[in-house]
Order: sequence, then C-alpha cells, then structure tokens
Amino acid sequence: MFSHFGLRRRVRWTFTVPLFLTAVLYLQGCDGGLAPPELKPFGSISGIITYSGSWPPADSLDDLRFIAMRFIPADTADFLQLNKMEISSSLDLFVDTDSFLIENVIPGGFFYSGVAQKFSIDLLAWRPVGLVEENGGIFEVEPASRTVVSIHVDFDHLPPFPPESQ
Repeated sequence: MFSHFGLRRRVRWTFTVPLFLTAVLYLQGCDGGLAPPELKPFGSISGIITYSGSWPPADSLDDLRFIAMRFIPADTADFLQLNKMEISSSLDLFVDTDSFLIENVIPGGFFYSGVAQKFSIDLLAWRPVGLVEENGGIFEVEPASRTVVSIHVDFDHLPPFPPESQ
C-alpha cells in the first residue's frame, strides 16, 4: 500500500530533479552568449570631384551624387538595391570642383563607384558620368576610418554603362 510519505517523496523528486537540471543547463550557458554581438564602428567615405567638358543642359540635370556600390551593376534596375549602396547628398552643379562626405558607412568593399547624373524625373534615369579609377575602382572602408577617393568627370567622354565585362 502507498504511504503518504512515499507519495510526497516521489512528487518532490518529480519536480525537483527537472528543475535542478534546467537550472544547471541554464547557468552553464550564461557566459555572455546571450549578449548582443559587439558592433563594428562605422567608417566614412570622402572625396574630391573635378569636372571638365561641357556641362549638360540644366533641364537634363535633375541631380548629381556620388554613389558607392557593393556590386557591379548589370543595368539600371540594379539601382534599386539601395541597401547595397552608399549615396552622398546632392553635389553642386556647374562648378569646377566639389567634395563630399558620407558618414556612418558599414565597413566593407565597394566595387563600382562614382558620380551619377539623374537626367529626368524617371526613377531609374541615372547614368554614371565619372568613376573611381584608382585600384580598378575597388576600395575598402575600414571600421572607424575614412576612405578618400578622387573622381574626374569629363562630360565630353562619359563612361560606358552598363560597365564592360573585365
């Protein structure tokens, strides 16, 4: 026959052992593994742009910006990959030189970068007018540092787009 004492002991072990094992497993996993990963500090991109040639007419110059891409675009539809690009604020128009600074850039490589002209109100009406040429146009942004690039825009000799295969 079951005694009252034996039943209490069995119930206590039924709840105590799993609770104890859960606590041990939990405490073994508390080595900071649940802490968020340390974030890498951002970098920045700055540059100097020089212009030559005949500027396009004002009605075909909606916007001008420096754009750094983490990929080589195949066509203008690739311009929709905004999460893989760093884009400057609007650049000055009808000047000989200009500069830009893009802060809070996620570190990594950029493979196609330069000055782009928006030539109409169409969303995809962008074309490159000058590219970063140093080191084959490839550069790296390191954490907590500034990468400096230079671009020459010759409006009389625009780069081909889409880029030619290497």
